[in-house]
Amino acid sequence: MNELHRLHIAAIFVSFLTALRSFLIPLVLSFFLGNTNEPAGLFRFEYIWMAILTFVFIQGIGHWLTFRFRISEGELYIQRGIFIKKKRYIQQQKVQSIDITAGFFQRLFGLVKLRIETAGGGAEPEVNLIAISRENAENIRSLLLKKHRNTMEYEKEGSEEQINNTKEETSFTWLLSRRHLLIAALTSSGIGLAISAVAALFSQVEQFLPESIYDLIFGFLGQSGFFLIVTLLFTVVLLSWCISFVGTLLKYGGFKIEKHGEELVISRGLIEKRQLTIHTNRVTAVRIVRNIFRQPFGFSAIYVESAGGGTNEEQLSTVLLPIVRHSDIKTILNELLPSYAVSYSLHSVPKRSRLRFIIRNIVTPLLFIIVIGYFFNPVAYYGFSFIFIFIVFGYLQYKDAGAGYSERLLILRHRKISQTTVISELRKVQAVETRTSFFQEKRSLTSFRFSILSSVIGKSFTVFDLDQTYANKILEWYSKNKKEYVPIEEDNSLKINRKKGY
Repeated sequence: MNELHRLHIAAIFVSFLTALRSFLIPLVLSFFLGNTNEPAGLFRFEYIWMAILTFVFIQGIGHWLTFRFRISEGELYIQRGIFIKKKRYIQQQKVQSIDITAGFFQRLFGLVKLRIETAGGGAEPEVNLIAISRENAENIRSLLLKKHRNTMEYEKEGSEEQINNTKEETSFTWLLSRRHLLIAALTSSGIGLAISAVAALFSQVEQFLPESIYDLIFGFLGQSGFFLIVTLLFTVVLLSWCISFVGTLLKYGGFKIEKHGEELVISRGLIEKRQLTIHTNRVTAVRIVRNIFRQPFGFSAIYVESAGGGTNEEQLSTVLLPIVRHSDIKTILNELLPSYAVSYSLHSVPKRSRLRFIIRNIVTPLLFIIVIGYFFNPVAYYGFSFIFIFIVFGYLQYKDAGAGYSERLLILRHRKISQTTVISELRKVQAVETRTSFFQEKRSLTSFRFSILSSVIGKSFTVFDLDQTYANKILEWYSKNKKEYVPIEEDNSLKINRKKGY
């Protein structure tokens, strides 16, 4: 029971291949951009990359040799380090979520990766076991998430497990249908990130095309000015949408969520298969997001904030439902998170704030267009034709902004590009505040914000230009009810965090 265990030896190759994947783009660009006609020398790109990859492989061997772990009496012990030895003890009650992932490299060896998030663990996982068997991963999860146990024993890989484990029956299951998966891919908001990547690639297109072809294509387009800009924009958007479409299919294919007692088990992924377990008591807020592509068709996505944080790719949140009809949200939440399945009303921002929303949205792009057009290239003045889009978004932000509260819930709605509604229980709210500028004071407006525990630094949500009188009512309601409210069956880890000042 007290014996230390290593990761699977395939961890050496998994860590090397993972590092190689992260170096792939700069590696390829360096061979294209580097001047390989120079005489051989110590600082040629080829030699530099060979040295880097050799170092990464040796580091992977060192990590495998020195990394040890064990589970004893509900506590996970980790030791690692080549030159500096690090030891860490993680108690069972500190574990917020456990994520089992079968990535492409792990699947090559029939293994999985286990990520363990703890309260206040920050953006990165507290523990990351990159290569263990699925059986061992499931056993670790059972031991760390099990609340009542008689005996817990973790043996070596391949030995018989002696665990008194009584799994709770599945009380609810939700599956993402193929039709809704296709709709999610067609309307994904991930196109924004894809546009950034494709635009960066287009900036280097001259390096990849033969000079004669490059001059032929861009020489023709360059003669027409505005036509060149429209063509490039259309090409970038089309490629970005295709990348976003495929990425969403791979990410959310096979999506399933099951509820076992007070635990939510989320499974998803076609190439990289992931399984995440979250305890419902550790959910601190629910976010309902309606992007501009889904909102007209009545679809939304639901995220949850939890005390252990989420993934970087999801802004430290966890996807609860990647796409769902807005009319079905209350019914599904009633099964998964009943305390958030409530009807609510919002107090919209007043009409006198409308102009502020529009001005705030167009000032930055206007200044950018004028400066670039005047000092660098007059072509930038074509950007004035897009100002109308910023005005529309400013108006939509005004229409969607609002806040509200009920006996035990605080609700806020705002929009940047997507409309976002945030719902949090009173006992999970860490702080509320208002901020009033000089110009807001003139119009009796204020910015209202509340904070929750989501990661090591928490997370805050803000609605601008709310009526000052109504914002003060929310502050009074929060102050009065926070003192009188007695939490029922509150999670121990949240109590510990508040004592530490979260």
